Amino acid sequence: MERVASGLRKSMNVSDVFMYNSLTISFFSMMWFLLYAYKPVAFPVGSLSFGTPLLFLVSVPFFYSYYYLSSRMPITGGDYIFQSRIINPGVGFVTTFTGWVVWQLFFLAWFGYYIADVLLLPLIYYLIGPHVSNFLYSPVFIFFLTLVLFFLAFYIVIKGLDFYVKLQKLIFALMMLAGASALVIAFSNARFSYSFNFSFTASYFWQSVGTWSLSWGALGYGMWSSLNSEEIHQLKSIKYFLAMVGAALINVLFVVLLWIGLNESFGYSYISKLSESWFSGNLTGIYALTGGPYYTAMMTNLRPNPVLFFILIIGAAVSMFQVIVAILIGASRVVLSQAADGILPRKLAVVSDRTHSPVFAALFGLIVSLIWLYLIVFVPAIGPYFVSVVFATQITWIFTMLATTISGIKHGSFKAVTAGVAGLLLNSFIAYLYVAYPQLGFVSETSILTVALVTFLATVYYLTRDFQVKKKYGMFFEEAIKEIVEQKAGENS
Repeated sequence: MERVASGLRKSMNVSDVFMYNSLTISFFSMMWFLLYAYKPVAFPVGSLSFGTPLLFLVSVPFFYSYYYLSSRMPITGGDYIFQSRIINPGVGFVTTFTGWVVWQLFFLAWFGYYIADVLLLPLIYYLIGPHVSNFLYSPVFIFFLTLVLFFLAFYIVIKGLDFYVKLQKLIFALMMLAGASALVIAFSNARFSYSFNFSFTASYFWQSVGTWSLSWGALGYGMWSSLNSEEIHQLKSIKYFLAMVGAALINVLFVVLLWIGLNESFGYSYISKLSESWFSGNLTGIYALTGGPYYTAMMTNLRPNPVLFFILIIGAAVSMFQVIVAILIGASRVVLSQAADGILPRKLAVVSDRTHSPVFAALFGLIVSLIWLYLIVFVPAIGPYFVSVVFATQITWIFTMLATTISGIKHGSFKAVTAGVAGLLLNSFIAYLYVAYPQLGFVSETSILTVALVTFLATVYYLTRDFQVKKKYGMFFEEAIKEIVEQKAGENS
């Protein structure tokens, strides 16, 4: 049994990787918006300006793990390749198909809501006041807005990575301009009384660390380029590692400065009251319209310069749209790799000779996203069943960190073992926080059971396919993958 050649080609240099990962984390990630809703209630004593930079420091081994594995196994598919080659193909398939395909494509289906709620409503409120049309809340508007975004993103993906890389430069520039505008607005009414009173009491420290559960949902995606390994130049250069770390750092600096600016302009007590009102369902004014104390909504009360506010909204919208593109790119590469190994239908591994894009894998991702979109918009009761999808991400990262550790032991790399163990502890701890702080709203019995069911179905599919391969080729996937790895090692030697 042979692995199908990818047909991909190198399209990204290190600076492209930096922009790609920066944009996938995004200054305007939904998790950053939720900081201002969840943090004051869940972690009132903690500090984002302490906790988030600390998270960045402890995440460096996590990013080193991806650099190490990518340099050793420069094959598109990222986590699936790492886990299937080092741990077991079944583990690799189940964790990445559920984490990077099923649940990431589910996440995309919410983007219409995010853009309407976080960006369009504050903009219209800023222009005309509270007389916002109910049309913006309607399922039909959300459905068609998201539909347009999906098909535009799909078009970019099938045009190929060369095309995307050129477009990415413009998107990155718009995100940077929007970020600068956001900071100027946030500090516009600053009293410059922000206190860096690090008391280092046990409560202060642990609640600051608790904010990792919010920040990691964005910051961790600085590894996203590892799904595109075969399409990246200088993959084995330390510059590739620095591109991942730099992407995380630039987002941390933005978030910390924005948090300080908002505290300077509004005061922490005001932000805390908004958070408490959100949890109790007593929001008023623009916050009742948007459904949350998002910082874009808060900024309308600062009477921002209209040019700055427009730049912020437009740049944020483009940045959010880019996340759709990045997830479709990433999911298509995972699907392509699994199909190339024969676990998924081989047709999904076909790559266009003209654009070097996995068209059928991208189409698969689009179809799954459209199914999720219909269910989320027109069957809204389904939403709470999937709040635990954050665990799918943590499970994927936990197994990849385990793969780093095993590979490091096997090849005698102390740095890899240290990085793998550190990354394993980090992701296990954050998974614990989701359970320990139910006020985060990330867990429920029905949601965990739903995630477990999807994982179980992926496992059943893999085992069924495994026995089919055994019957046809006389070997299970584990043996076939081992044979592929040995063949590749022989070619490299």
